[in-house]
Amino acid sequence: MIKLFSSKKEQQISNNKIEITEVVYNNNLQFYTILKLLIKCKLSDKQLILLQDVLLKNTKVSDRILLQKILLSNNEIATEGTQKYEDLCMLINTLEHSNIIMWKDMLDISVELMLIKDLILQESKAYANNQYKEVISQLNDKLSLECDMSKLSLPYGQRVISSLLVFALTDNNRKNEFILESSGKSVREFSDKISKIVNNYEINCNNMFSLIMTESVNQSIISDAGQSYESRVEEKLLPIVDKLNGHSHDSKISSVEYDFTFELNDVKCGISAKRTLRERYKQNFEDVELLDVDFMFLITLGIDLNEDKLNNILQKKGIYVIVAQEVYESKEYLKNNSRVISSEKLDRECLLNLTSLKYLSEEEMKSIVG
Repeated sequence: MIKLFSSKKEQQISNNKIEITEVVYNNNLQFYTILKLLIKCKLSDKQLILLQDVLLKNTKVSDRILLQKILLSNNEIATEGTQKYEDLCMLINTLEHSNIIMWKDMLDISVELMLIKDLILQESKAYANNQYKEVISQLNDKLSLECDMSKLSLPYGQRVISSLLVFALTDNNRKNEFILESSGKSVREFSDKISKIVNNYEINCNNMFSLIMTESVNQSIISDAGQSYESRVEEKLLPIVDKLNGHSHDSKISSVEYDFTFELNDVKCGISAKRTLRERYKQNFEDVELLDVDFMFLITLGIDLNEDKLNNILQKKGIYVIVAQEVYESKEYLKNNSRVISSEKLDRECLLNLTSLKYLSEEEMKSIVG
């Protein structure tokens, strides 16, 4: 038996101890394993429903080997010789040392959860994205720290709302038959099945499914990362330049990499867009006389841009640094440097002034960056 104790202070407040018996541990482990292996099978909704239909039509089968053969015999679920079939075999083989009735109940509810998992992902993504858009629409400077912090609401919000939806879904005392009213997706038939595995096998359905959803949400966030820093730079530049080009390398010095290049009144400029610099600030900076471009702009938040890094970058000719307005205002050495520009002042007029002469005098620069 595993016993989880609280701190001494908490024990004084409450005498209740959380006890996890070996049976509870093993049952929850088996349920989580079935969920994970079912995900690995990568069955379509149609194939999941077919698997569930075959399972429910054979509820009276008490022979493990026979049930395994029946579940693996439908070619519409998985065809022998494919990776999907091998993964399904691994899932079905968990039946060998299990209570067959409990295993059937676990697989049944696991299929239900898989069928509703994508709904939760889409609901959470849509909700978080709508909240983000509402906030971001009020911000004019897409390169500001405020905008950068607001962007965190996308991944964080998706995790939060998916967690809340999982609880709403798996709470066997739930009153509402919908996950979200807006979805109109009924889960009333779900409640009895959840109650059964909770009461009969002491399965913590909420926590086990939360583990699965957290993994799925994280994968979704990675594959659909939303608006990156580079895309915000692109959004800022598009309306104020004549032509904006994507990623490229300099033809003269191939080690110099441009996240973007843009043209403005026949002047060509390179962009290095880095949310934070770390050690990368040493890269991509050469005297522009040696490059394809007439000017080079480093666009960054500036939160890790110290004076030494700045001086190192600006020792090269024809380079400007653009930092978030909040960072610019907070550091005197940025405000006192004529080749550092606040993101708030980055507009077409500013770029035209900066690129109107090959190299501007110090007084001219100060009058532009203000």
